[in-house]
Amino acid sequence: MDLEMKYENGIGIILVKGELDASTAPEFTRFFKDHSRENTMNYVADLQELAYSSSAGIRIFLGLARELRQNQGDLRIGGVQSQVDKIFKLSKFDKIVRIFPTVNEALNSYKTV
Repeated sequence: MDLEMKYENGIGIILVKGELDASTAPEFTRFFKDHSRENTMNYVADLQELAYSSSAGIRIFLGLARELRQNQGDLRIGGVQSQVDKIFKLSKFDKIVRIFPTVNEALNSYKTV
């Protein structure tokens, strides 16, 4: 798994490439803690290049969303590939975290809040 963090208009964008599962979940958690900004509470996970997510990956995103919401922030997801989208829908993850077809739509959703 490869991870990148960038910031656009005060929103953190986490680019996730490869596979997110039990073996890579701790790396994601470490990466987020090391690269997040203290004053940034809204994030978008860019999953355009995420090929696979197990239930461990879903738990990582749920935990991150919960943590951000406790601090008046949120997590949105954009650009999910069809295989990962199926897993999210089967687990009802899409009922908990807002998922958008594109990263830009996810970013723009913060403007309408």
